[in-house]
Amino acid sequence: MKKKDEYPQALTSISRLIAGITLVIWLVSMYCLTSVTAEYASDRYLDYLGDHASKMMRYGFEVLNTVDSPHVNQDKKKFWDTISTAEGNFGETIYTADGATGFIERLEDDRGYAAAAIFDADGNCIERSWDEFFYFEYLTEEQWAANEARSYNYARAYIDQKYLTDAGKEVANSAVQYNVPAMRFIGSFDGVEFVPIQIDYISLNDFEKTPNAWRNTTTSEVVNEHNLPWITAYEKSDAVAEGTEIITLYSDWIEGCFQEDSPSFSYNGKDYENLNALVEELGPTMATGNQVLSRYEGLDLLILSTDYRVLYDEETENTQHDTYSENGTEDEKKFYLLSAVYCSPWRAAFSELRHVYVLTFLLMVLLILWIRKTIKREIIIPMQMVGDAMVNGKDRLLGLPNKDWKWCEARALEQGYWAEMKRRGELNDEITRLNTALEYAKEAEQKRRQMTSNIAHELKTPLAIIHSYAEGLKENIAENKRDKYLDVVLSESERMDEMVLEMLDLSRLEAGKVKLSRSEFSMLELTQTVFEKLEMAIEAKNLQVTYDFPEKCMVLADKFRISQVIENFVTNAIKYTPLNGKIHVQILAEETGMTFLIENDCEPLMPWQLAKIWDTFYRTDESRSSGGTGLGLSIAKNIIELHGGKYSAGNTPNGVEFSFTI
Repeated sequence: MKKKDEYPQALTSISRLIAGITLVIWLVSMYCLTSVTAEYASDRYLDYLGDHASKMMRYGFEVLNTVDSPHVNQDKKKFWDTISTAEGNFGETIYTADGATGFIERLEDDRGYAAAAIFDADGNCIERSWDEFFYFEYLTEEQWAANEARSYNYARAYIDQKYLTDAGKEVANSAVQYNVPAMRFIGSFDGVEFVPIQIDYISLNDFEKTPNAWRNTTTSEVVNEHNLPWITAYEKSDAVAEGTEIITLYSDWIEGCFQEDSPSFSYNGKDYENLNALVEELGPTMATGNQVLSRYEGLDLLILSTDYRVLYDEETENTQHDTYSENGTEDEKKFYLLSAVYCSPWRAAFSELRHVYVLTFLLMVLLILWIRKTIKREIIIPMQMVGDAMVNGKDRLLGLPNKDWKWCEARALEQGYWAEMKRRGELNDEITRLNTALEYAKEAEQKRRQMTSNIAHELKTPLAIIHSYAEGLKENIAENKRDKYLDVVLSESERMDEMVLEMLDLSRLEAGKVKLSRSEFSMLELTQTVFEKLEMAIEAKNLQVTYDFPEKCMVLADKFRISQVIENFVTNAIKYTPLNGKIHVQILAEETGMTFLIENDCEPLMPWQLAKIWDTFYRTDESRSSGGTGLGLSIAKNIIELHGGKYSAGNTPNGVEFSFTI
């Protein structure tokens, strides 16, 4: 059997149950909300990124390069502009074909990754977004020194990020066009590709501190005039073979292509290290025509899109240059772009709803605490109070500050408790009454047996004496002894008669059959009468009696019965006072009643003797030889009680004192 402490508390169990149910409801609700939010995020991603390849093409070929020009590598720049926006357009400004701007909406903390590559008609890769390079409009050393403005000639410089300096890494990871006023490239140049052995740049802070910055002056003029320091961003001294011509180019218009690799993922059951690997593998297979492919993998969404273009020649008055169109013939130069965007609508939903999660969780906790507090107040506390009251007594349920229960169960519990307490009270009263009756019956039976024993003992002696002297008379004893024998027989008969009368009197008193005849009389005169009656007994023991009486001692009582009480008290005092002893009698007239006191010299009584002295037939051992029935004090006690008075007995410095008050 379990101990009490091994059972869980109801409040703890209920709190856990409520917390568990509420948490499950909260989790299910948040899952549904997150699912709906993720679905909206997925639609948004598909809406804005479903044609990401076409947006990149429009940005590179139509928006940034609306007019063809005969300058160096102008056509190459279109490819570079296009491929460098693979990630740049994700969540940033998108330029439409008509020049207006729009935005790819995404969540503030959401992460997306993109990779793209341009392929020719045969599926050969032309440009890749994961190739890291700077492309720039360059000025020769002579043009820079002459403080010329723009040349519209473009070049590209591939770099390896491990050769970037700390300052160079900050430049590569920023919007180079807006954060770097000028760059200096040192290396070899084949007319298109520049192989750098060193790249330096001018700090934007240094540039903006000059007085002529951004004031209708060329960048070279500001740099040269103020001799601004060049900061090294890239160093690779072995990038160029020995004997190769080294030149220096300058630029105040620089763009970069630096892509962050995506995490690994699965697509069509195959694992890929990043988006670059997927684009490189799928690119050659996409040459058949426009395709838009989207796929979910767990919480992630992979959006694939393509855009196809052709290149053709057009004769003009001055020179031949290239333009781009979505239409062409079989002989025309065809190419296409494959874009892959890796994002997570679910993670976007998590990010968007994080405040909702926190707020609703806190509300859930508050709700649990409120429910717990309510249940504790309306159910647990009443149960504890009733249980505690039943264990420790009903008074524990009284005087409590809050007993205005609002729930019917608590009210029913309290009402049931008081009904049970009432029933138990009635049962306890009945049990008490029966126990009292039983104790009374036991006591009465014990008294009856004691009385029977006492009566037998008291009657045995005079009967034995009568029997003995009767036999003597029967045997014809001498005449001179016959009168003596008859006197003894008569004396013992009178003694037996007196004892029987006292027992009858006591029986009537205990049974409540004696009716008092009250009259007004003088307690002083009554006491004197009793002492006169017992004068011979007092003189026989040469006792000294003193009195202390007030002037008026009138009392309303049954004179005969009070006379019995006084006579019993006086007889008892004379009996136990030694020869030549003293007896002192005192009457006190008080507002509360009339008190009679009698004190006599004798040995003090033991406490157990004082406790039994009022019992029927009780006599101390010393009194056995002095006669008496042992009923006098019992009769006196019953008479005093019948008058509604009080009685007492106690030791004094010189002896024992008996008193009664009526």
